[in-house]
Amino acid sequence: MARPVRAQQQPRIVFLNPGESVERGAGPYWQLVAQAMSHAAASLGMNLEVLYGERDHLVTLRQAEQLAQRADPPDYVVIVNEKLTAPTILQMFARSSAKVLLIHNDLTPEQRREIGNERQKISNWIGTITSNGRSSGYTLIEYLYGRLGDREPRIIAITGDPRTPVSRERADGMEDYVVHAKRGTIHQLMFGDWTYNDAEQKASVLLARYPDTNIIWAANDAMALGALRAVKAKGAPVLVGGMGGWPNALVSVREGGLTATAAGGSLIGAWATVLLHDYYRGRDFAGHGGLNQSFDQVIVHRQNLDRFDQVVMKGLNMLDVARYSKFLNPAPGPYRFSLTDLVNGRG
Repeated sequence: MARPVRAQQQPRIVFLNPGESVERGAGPYWQLVAQAMSHAAASLGMNLEVLYGERDHLVTLRQAEQLAQRADPPDYVVIVNEKLTAPTILQMFARSSAKVLLIHNDLTPEQRREIGNERQKISNWIGTITSNGRSSGYTLIEYLYGRLGDREPRIIAITGDPRTPVSRERADGMEDYVVHAKRGTIHQLMFGDWTYNDAEQKASVLLARYPDTNIIWAANDAMALGALRAVKAKGAPVLVGGMGGWPNALVSVREGGLTATAAGGSLIGAWATVLLHDYYRGRDFAGHGGLNQSFDQVIVHRQNLDRFDQVVMKGLNMLDVARYSKFLNPAPGPYRFSLTDLVNGRG
């Protein structure tokens, strides 16, 4: 149940960010998430503290333990199921007055069978919000198929850490589309570590192994850009697509390097903050889409890149996050965190 409004108090959020505070090779995704979240918190009158795990889940676990022991806990803690650590973190906060929101990586079915769902065994786990990884993987390969035309697709796919649920979800979406299309061959699906260098090395080996490859599908922009380096070194006519919509990926799309990127997932921190704002103000998001929320990303390519760059990247500080609040703008139905609407001028 959402808590009542408390006058003259700014609600406090702590985000246990699993990423790097300074980009060191895995891309800027988690810094972008924190940036969007900071913008949303400032816009909605909430206080945000970000604790970076520096891509070390043991650091995040220590941070969570220390946070759970604070004498004056925050109102909300935002966590990620990085390397399947969320159940441990949820148990740490089970007796805390803080409410916990899970973002980005959902719990696996096995984890949910063990600890239950939102607001069950762990009553202060109030909800989950993820970008739809399966849908993103599906629509990215669909777009690459369209750019390939009548040629038979020959695919190399590189996804992330197998212990990260979203890496499997994105790959599942890609595989779903290939089955649905009833054409094309996935030469190999490789797990990676989300970094440029690892993907470049894997793509170089796979391109030598499968010289007829004409599509490389990658589960994030770092791996896509790394794979693109291998494509350029080989001089192969290969379409490369990634996920993230990061600034360097957008530059690559503009220059004709990457073919496309599934973008907008970095706004998840902003959308999470909207849900927490409304919950704090007594408008429970459970009645507007449920306890487990998701949103779709948008495929950014050369034709819509300028619009995306304008309204989402360069325009972040002008993005009216408050308009998505059900408390500030009461309306029936689910939340509409639609990036497609934003890019097409309807957001």
